[in-house]
Amino acid sequence: MKKTMKLALCTMLFGIIAAGCSTQENSSTSSAVQQGEGELKGKIVMMTNSSGGTYNAVTEIVEDFIKQHPGVEIELSSQGSDYESLMKAKMAANDLPDVFATNGWSVNRYSEYLLPLNDQEWYENLNEEIIPSISDSDGNIYTLPLNVDKAGMIYNYKILEEIGCDIPKTWDDFLVCCEKAKAAGYTPIYLAGKDSGKTAGILNILFASFIEADNSSGQIEALKSGNAEASMFEAPLNFLVELKDNGYFNVDYVTADASGIPEKLAGGNVLFAMESNSTMADAYNLNQESTLGMMAVPTVSAEIETFLTGGEKEAYGVWKDSENQEIALELLNFMAKPENIEKVSSASGMPVSMKNAKEDLGNIQESYDSVKDERILNKFDRECFPNGMWSTMKTIGSALIAGDVTVEEASEMLMTDYKNFWLQEN
Repeated sequence: MKKTMKLALCTMLFGIIAAGCSTQENSSTSSAVQQGEGELKGKIVMMTNSSGGTYNAVTEIVEDFIKQHPGVEIELSSQGSDYESLMKAKMAANDLPDVFATNGWSVNRYSEYLLPLNDQEWYENLNEEIIPSISDSDGNIYTLPLNVDKAGMIYNYKILEEIGCDIPKTWDDFLVCCEKAKAAGYTPIYLAGKDSGKTAGILNILFASFIEADNSSGQIEALKSGNAEASMFEAPLNFLVELKDNGYFNVDYVTADASGIPEKLAGGNVLFAMESNSTMADAYNLNQESTLGMMAVPTVSAEIETFLTGGEKEAYGVWKDSENQEIALELLNFMAKPENIEKVSSASGMPVSMKNAKEDLGNIQESYDSVKDERILNKFDRECFPNGMWSTMKTIGSALIAGDVTVEEASEMLMTDYKNFWLQEN
């Protein structure tokens, strides 16, 4: 209650969204009071799952929009890790925000609830590399991407040099680096296991590396056709358990909070983090002297190419049943301006999504440039799993890392939900 009252006070004083008063990953809400006369008049609700610097950048853009349209009220909220479950409830009730983050699922999950956006003025400026990830089979897009999700893993190049390791290209090399870092008193891998989505994120990377990166046995086709077998998940699940059993995670990995990841990385005691560039950008904001870089994801053998994961990241669509579509679409047009695309790109550490925007990733730019030509694999759950499996991955990942289930049990649990969700979609 105290937080809400404080935000409301900020709003009344300035007549703009005051969401910048709080940047916590957990739910934070602010609203703007409609004042004066403007070309646009009305209220919209906007919802996101962003946090940290990215959330601050989006908030600043919305504030600027309201300054230009004082007759508009925008209620902006960041739901953090609760976003997915909240949006599922809203979809079930067909009661969605006027504008909301599509969170990588603009086509497979949200398209039936969203307006097609191909006719918008910014469409022709989209970078070609992002279009396949946000288009349906008819070529329609339903979201405005503010950046492009091209991410690998975070590493500390100072620690890597100190322990005498090159950037690992295979998981065997990765394990050698982890062992050397542990022996030198460093934390090999940082995991904020209190947020089950972080463990699911590691699984997403491991599934992509062990299954998607090498499709010589046709496992991807089997997954997409409903013919997957539990055995295909055992190798990546075993690897996760191996990381835990070898003591490569931080000692408090079960209870560590996700909001503390940037601080831990900025502190210089962590070698690896299976996190996106936005986390690295937040770490550099805390400590400009950080020695962090971006590396490609290792694979199971030197014969298989390393890769980056990709797709839509910070992206927003308009609810097709919104009563204020004019305001919502005008907001998206404003967000698509080059200076706003650049602002989100810099804050998130992700490349720009528009051809008319300039890219400046600051401290991240050099390491990004070193891997930008790596092949891109769409995030595993979006590419290979039926809708709904992210929740399963969160549950299984947390149970596995806590030792509550065996690898065999986790594989069977994955298969049960995979089959059920696949049948629902087909």
